[in-house]
Amino acid sequence: MSEGNRDVFESSTGGDSAAAGGSSPVAAVEPAWLGTPRDGVKDTVESIIIAFILAFVFRAFVVEAFVIPTGSMAPTLYGAHGTIVCGDCGTEFAYGLHDLSTPHRGGSLLDDRSTTTCPNCNYKNRNLLVNDRARNAESGDRILVLKWPFDFGGAGFGAHRWDVAVFKDPADGTTNFIKRLVGMPEEVLMIMDGDLYTVPASSLSDEAREELGRLVVEKHERISGLQSGPVPAAPEWVLEELDEKLTIQRKTTVAQNVLWTLHHDHDHPPRRGGRDVPQWVSRSEQTGWDTSRRTVRFRDAGIDEDFIYLAHKPLDAARAYNSGTGFPRKQPVADVRVRFVIAAKEDGGFVRIRLAKREKAFWATLFMDGRVTLCESSFEPDESTPIIGETQLEEFMSRGPVEVSLENVDYRVSLSIGGEEVLSTTSDPSSPAYYGPDVRRLRLARNQGPVDPPRIQASGASLDLSHLVIEKDVYYYQPNRNRLRGDVSWPRSHGSSRGWGTANNPIYLRAGEYFVLGDNSDFSKDSRLWDEVGPHLTGRGAAYQLGTVPEDQLIGRAFFVYWPSGHRIKWLKAVPKVGQVGIVPDVGRMRWIR
Repeated sequence: MSEGNRDVFESSTGGDSAAAGGSSPVAAVEPAWLGTPRDGVKDTVESIIIAFILAFVFRAFVVEAFVIPTGSMAPTLYGAHGTIVCGDCGTEFAYGLHDLSTPHRGGSLLDDRSTTTCPNCNYKNRNLLVNDRARNAESGDRILVLKWPFDFGGAGFGAHRWDVAVFKDPADGTTNFIKRLVGMPEEVLMIMDGDLYTVPASSLSDEAREELGRLVVEKHERISGLQSGPVPAAPEWVLEELDEKLTIQRKTTVAQNVLWTLHHDHDHPPRRGGRDVPQWVSRSEQTGWDTSRRTVRFRDAGIDEDFIYLAHKPLDAARAYNSGTGFPRKQPVADVRVRFVIAAKEDGGFVRIRLAKREKAFWATLFMDGRVTLCESSFEPDESTPIIGETQLEEFMSRGPVEVSLENVDYRVSLSIGGEEVLSTTSDPSSPAYYGPDVRRLRLARNQGPVDPPRIQASGASLDLSHLVIEKDVYYYQPNRNRLRGDVSWPRSHGSSRGWGTANNPIYLRAGEYFVLGDNSDFSKDSRLWDEVGPHLTGRGAAYQLGTVPEDQLIGRAFFVYWPSGHRIKWLKAVPKVGQVGIVPDVGRMRWIR
């Protein structure tokens, strides 16, 4: 899962030259700017040398360019990939490819006989011609990385949680990796139910902190063979203390916006029929809803609990990018966002959105007179249901079409209207709007069952919904180290192969240690799975901990995709090599990295 690099920077500067004339009052004085041919050659050589020096300095300390070869950060960053337009619904999507220039070692190679599943309509597209014998695979994103902020360090410039960072692979010290920083120094981290939980080490008791520090040293000695026996696990009394103090780490707004991935877009309805085709349906045959067009219509028909939901499309963590990788994972995902544009046609009535996670269901109700409420209830809200949030906006009839978004992510529910958040839950346990996880229950529980699909309900209203989309959040898996791509290198003598930092296997990040994850969680060999110590780190002994990135191995913060895979010129397709290269830059996909 390594990330290669390529330099693209050059800079230059000019030099000054001058030659003085003679001192005789009768001698002709040559202009100083003429110089001699020898001076001109000398100045040119000096300018070239200075330019090279500046270029190397710029590369070493300011900005360097890298190319992404793999899909461990998809969809934030693409490695070698193909793109296809679904043959049924017309959705364009990317899927990962094995680098055809290297020997195939199993897992991700697709050829012209392969299929890939559309993320929108589940249609299996066949006969992929992007990665065919002609080797027309699209290259990975080329990115720019800022180095100097990490060199300066400190609260303002140093590494921050959710940064996309480049660093040296702990297994060899030469390969460049790119992942997202999620765990910071001096904290304890666990991944549970797809989310990230941490606690500052200073918040733990002295006994728990000392025990976790001792386990880090013992872990090193067992792995390095200095002691026999399995890698030690955290004792139950430490885990119980963590149950009380771990808190969920919510992603920043800019990071979260990148990590939403498509579940279904009603602007691209499937054309094929069948009971297994994803579609918005009503709970009964008699309904005021019409979902047969891209714009969903509701005209009140006097039906109780008249709602629609997306059928035949379970909410799970599967990604189209990983088609053919041997990871048919179907882990349920309840962190979801529903968004649409609403246009009220008449006064009166309401529209209501329901999102559920585990045992809790939240309802956002938009009354056409502009009143908006948020409540939590297992059943349909009525006048007796406690309201945890309420606000009054301009009535929808006068606002015209307005965008509405309701999301339940990282144990926080928020409602946005017109691009502005208007209501949300809180992490304050004393507030009626409190919403938070039961850490102990999550740590001990198995994965949850199927997730209730979002519902949209209306009554007494006349309205249209357009651009109706459901998106899902990244789900951080808890893999075993001996199961990635069939790798069985983790010795049985080392005990449990649970990934570092997973449930019941917390990782204590000491000073200068970071924990990293790939955005493509089920196809990323990252901190959870590292089982090798490179020669550049072996001399540090227990000062280096498997599953972490030392601070001095960080290279910089990725900030811009300057050259995504380009467009191919069709009339050059017959020209060997040239026609197979995307030589026209895809300006629309150049982007900031969040």
